[in-house]
Amino acid sequence: MSLLIFAALVLLCVLTIFRHVKSSNSPLPPGPRNLSLIGNTLHMPIGREWITFAQWAKKYGDIMHLSVLGRSIIVLSSPKTISDLLDKRSTIYSDRPVLTMAGTLVGYDRVIPLEPYTPRHRQGRKLMQSAISPRTQPVLQASISSQMIHFLPRLVDSPAHFRQHTRWLVDSIVFQITYAYNISGHDDPLVQLADRVNRDFGRPIAPAAFLVDIFPSLRHIPDWFPGAGFKAIARDMRRTYLDMRDRQYDRIRAEVAHGTAKPSLVTTLIEGNPNPTPEEDDLYRNVVASVYGAGSDTSVSALESFFLIMSRFPHVQKAAQAEIDAVVGRGRLPTFGDRERLPYVDALIKEIYRWNPVVPMSLPHRLMQDDVYEGYHIPAGATVIGNSWAILHDPDLYPDPFDVVPERYLMKQDGERNPDPRAFAFGYGRRVCPGQIIADDTLFLFVASILATFDVGPPLGANGRPHAQEDVAYTAELISHPGPFDCTITPRSADVEKLLATLSVVADAA
Repeated sequence: MSLLIFAALVLLCVLTIFRHVKSSNSPLPPGPRNLSLIGNTLHMPIGREWITFAQWAKKYGDIMHLSVLGRSIIVLSSPKTISDLLDKRSTIYSDRPVLTMAGTLVGYDRVIPLEPYTPRHRQGRKLMQSAISPRTQPVLQASISSQMIHFLPRLVDSPAHFRQHTRWLVDSIVFQITYAYNISGHDDPLVQLADRVNRDFGRPIAPAAFLVDIFPSLRHIPDWFPGAGFKAIARDMRRTYLDMRDRQYDRIRAEVAHGTAKPSLVTTLIEGNPNPTPEEDDLYRNVVASVYGAGSDTSVSALESFFLIMSRFPHVQKAAQAEIDAVVGRGRLPTFGDRERLPYVDALIKEIYRWNPVVPMSLPHRLMQDDVYEGYHIPAGATVIGNSWAILHDPDLYPDPFDVVPERYLMKQDGERNPDPRAFAFGYGRRVCPGQIIADDTLFLFVASILATFDVGPPLGANGRPHAQEDVAYTAELISHPGPFDCTITPRSADVEKLLATLSVVADAA
């Protein structure tokens, strides 16, 4: 078996090298020196590759070529290269690489973010954009506001569980929008199921996490063959995903048939086409699952970063609270209508996106045909990745990039403001995240509401005094979360507690 794998590897590399030589007289983009057969495989970083790639970009440039077992990877590390290729040439840069484990075996290539660039994908995006658009934004904002009123009292009751409450909030918003489903707590079976899908999703997406991604033909080996354990893992992940995708969808379809369905994204899809073909039905189910996947774990990461930032940069918190007090006052909660009058809070939100981006490396694109850019040959089939982290920590674009400085978007530095990081936080080209509206609105109301009602500070030591925190490392997963950390969360006044208690009672009665 090992000899067959080695022979296949050698043949693959030789064919790839031959194809590169034959297809273009232009050189490949620069990159680390590679070995003739395995390329840069031994150089590839394990975890937090965005940091290593950013360091390499300083030496090799904003467009860099890597070869991993005969496969070309192009890393883009500047706004210009990303705009020129992923945006302006999006017609040929919008495909996704074939992911054997995640796609072929588990089935994640049916969800909109990972689906190949086909007419089905474009139809799915249109459905998502019709459900999440400026036209539907008032309805989406109403769902966010109603769940926020239930969330804030939870922080009063058990502030130490802020991360669990944060995930409950995001799940409750997304499930309300997609399924008109109200979740009572984090132990809700549907929430547990969805969280498991989120955890599963990151494993097979990681580069070369499974040998079958390097040698796709291994998917044909018998289940009993040594080394075929990945097939059992794939089946388990697939069952979990399909259970999450179908359970509530089937419930609502039955309710639509009986005329008892509440308004939701699923209800709209089913009522708009009550007799779909099997292919249409599969598309609708995956569109709904994509809405959850696009807006859940990513939003949780951003909200967690807010707590960490507030506990480490108290002067930023005080400035934002002063603005909220001046605009909103102390007798009510902030609303979406206040956003235009809260420029500092809006600038703080931009820093949350930038300081540690939720997705440090964009989901990979796949080049659909040979291309030449600035004299460099980019071969068809190359995996093209935008290093968002590198851009958002470029000191030429964002001075003092490891500090949180909302003022960078308000005051001119060297003649112009720093770029809006949202241009690099939600993907690129025709693959930009269609759930951006929900994510941005959720983050705004979360930040403004917390700042209006609570003080967030560093953890307290045994003597009751705040103590300095060690640096918190972010996880090295596709969706990067802050590692374990503590903070204090206390109501700003007794009046705040009364306000939240009153609002909660009113919300429960409604």
